[in-house]
Amino acid sequence: MDTNSPRGSNVATHSNTWVGLVLFIFGLAAAWLANDFDDQSRLYPLVLSLIMAIFGFIIFIRVFFDKEKSVSFALPSKVTVSAGAIIIFWILAITHGFGYLIPTFLMELAFLFVCGFNRSIKAVLVAAFISGISYLIFIVSLEVRLPEPLLFWLL
Repeated sequence: MDTNSPRGSNVATHSNTWVGLVLFIFGLAAAWLANDFDDQSRLYPLVLSLIMAIFGFIIFIRVFFDKEKSVSFALPSKVTVSAGAIIIFWILAITHGFGYLIPTFLMELAFLFVCGFNRSIKAVLVAAFISGISYLIFIVSLEVRLPEPLLFWLL
């Protein structure tokens, strides 16, 4: 019997079972929270969270039909915990008046280092580029409203 496939092993221990369920549950929770946004700000987070839920459901269902091997969560769990902490600090920084650009830049820089991007100057440039583009898209173009910064010059 093949113990590396979902059919030959317990579905509850397959890595994609839990990845799919987490994406599905968080996607539905985010969609529920997005319904509380005003009409101008609701569409993007609602669509994004529903897409996340749909992909989570697909990943979960595929466990029953595909013969993909289960993978170890050792490295992904370290990256996931680090990424979760980075996102929590980013949210706290934005909601406590530190603006958008500085926390987003630091978040992008931290993500690059967590994912193994070791070139410092290039990482700074990539983080600055991503932060600047996201600012132009979300704040300038889509006019997404953010909490007021502590100091007016913090964007």
